[in-house]
Amino acid sequence: MSGASVAEIHAYPSRPRGFQEPLFPTAESKRAVVEHLLEAPWLARASELEGRTGEAAHAPRESVELKRSSGRVEVVRLGRGRRCSFWRRRRVVKVIDRWREVGWWWHEDRRKDRLVFRVILSGGGVVDLTRERSGGWFLVGVVD
Repeated sequence: MSGASVAEIHAYPSRPRGFQEPLFPTAESKRAVVEHLLEAPWLARASELEGRTGEAAHAPRESVELKRSSGRVEVVRLGRGRRCSFWRRRRVVKVIDRWREVGWWWHEDRRKDRLVFRVILSGGGVVDLTRERSGGWFLVGVVD
């Protein structure tokens, strides 16, 4: 994402030239508005993120399972406890990046040493999954 200022973002026209309210009377008008907004120089799409940009919202560490079937990998949210989600099971479309996080190595109870994978899921979501030293998989971030 470029280093756009708040003023530049606010000055960007919210609709294509010639569009009046309501913006979305037809499917074609919805597409035109979305294509217009995608041209904004300050907008970053999750599928285009390079490296560890810090553009992920950290999610509470949520236990997930990775299921393999027919050469595909699916992320299954276990749905235990208070979590309510709009998705429960999604196929991993692509691994965008991976890295190792090491932290709190000096503290016995808070030590962190894990592999993190940023993946694109079916449906277009981009999430960070981690493989903990314990062997379990966890959802730890959602890219906005």
